[in-house]
Amino acid sequence: MERRTPPRRPVASILLAVLVAAGWSGCSGTDEVRVELRDDGAPVLHEFVVPPGTEALVDSGGRVEVVPQVLEVDVGDTIRIRNDDVSTARIGIFNVAAGETVTMEFTSPGELVGACDVHPSGEFRIRVSEA
Repeated sequence: MERRTPPRRPVASILLAVLVAAGWSGCSGTDEVRVELRDDGAPVLHEFVVPPGTEALVDSGGRVEVVPQVLEVDVGDTIRIRNDDVSTARIGIFNVAAGETVTMEFTSPGELVGACDVHPSGEFRIRVSEA
């Protein structure tokens, strides 16, 4: 069972609600995009899943949006990306092999930018701020 917590960033919460209401869900109805926002100052886990069929959809010219173009996080937060597809996915600074999961805790402020196979812009940017 997934634990829900109140939002810690009102603007981000509103944006997330708008994206969900607009049907932003990546490639298909089974995609999983989860960004947990908290107001108690505790570290946040940002989870993303590359669903099965993503490579085929991209190869056929389909639009894929598994991650946001820009993810705002705080020092102490963690990102976890699981790749349920059949090939390696480039997601910013991460190369996630098929069937693998990568997890990283953000330990210092800065900006991490790299190419992205699972966002229409072709780029994934993570902005890390002091908590």
